Amino acid sequence: MDGLTKTFVFSRPMLAAWATCCIFFGVSISLFGVDQGWITFVKPPASLPSPKQDADEATKTVASDKEEVDQETYDRITDSLLQTDAARSCLENPDEWKRVPYFWTRGRGQKSSALVPGTLYGPDKLTVEPVIFLNRDRKQFVVILHIGKRLCGHDGIVHGGVQATLFDEITARPAFWNLPRNIALTATLKINYRRPVAADQILVFRTQLKTMEGRKATIAAQLEDTQGNLLSDAESLFVSPGNGKVLPDASSHLKKIESVYPGNF
Repeated sequence: MDGLTKTFVFSRPMLAAWATCCIFFGVSISLFGVDQGWITFVKPPASLPSPKQDADEATKTVASDKEEVDQETYDRITDSLLQTDAARSCLENPDEWKRVPYFWTRGRGQKSSALVPGTLYGPDKLTVEPVIFLNRDRKQFVVILHIGKRLCGHDGIVHGGVQATLFDEITARPAFWNLPRNIALTATLKINYRRPVAADQILVFRTQLKTMEGRKATIAAQLEDTQGNLLSDAESLFVSPGNGKVLPDASSHLKKIESVYPGNF
């Protein structure tokens, strides 16, 4: 060993004494921090929530998130739909046009799982149940609805996908009323978007059965504003399944739907 290097050798008693000093110093600093307010302790919860409590809280959250249109607003907007020229024309010709329910395929408890009467239905969306009229020939429908401000793509403009969904829903009506077993599935849907559709307004859909061959039906439809301006148009092809394994027969259900509102033809 030269004059510049020294080697230190610690015995076990020396290491124990060193460790004790470090621990004592650390405890002293911690206690001083608590005394000065630098360190605080968080009291643990008395007990962790049970799975049932978690489920109950989730149910409460879903219930609180569910939105409903107040009755006054619902009645006011529905009355506005019935005051349009399209609705008046149908109401003034009861021998040719009959009002039927729009939400006819599902019960009240099933609406939340369906796209249009569930997801798209509510305040600032499809605000109220659309007003729908069936023609005597059962090949034409007029659907009048209010669309809110929460179904937009660009700000203030109804999303094109929402239009497509509504065209699909509404063109299905003459297909259901005329195809075998009164039920069908969409095969194709072609849409021409003519003008941007402003949100928060009343819209009028007119749809008609063009051709029917066996289990296939071609439906034409157009979307207008209340002044009669053409906003978009569509053509769809619907096919009725060959058997009940895919979709059950709906003929008896349609008869019940037609009986909801007064007037027969």
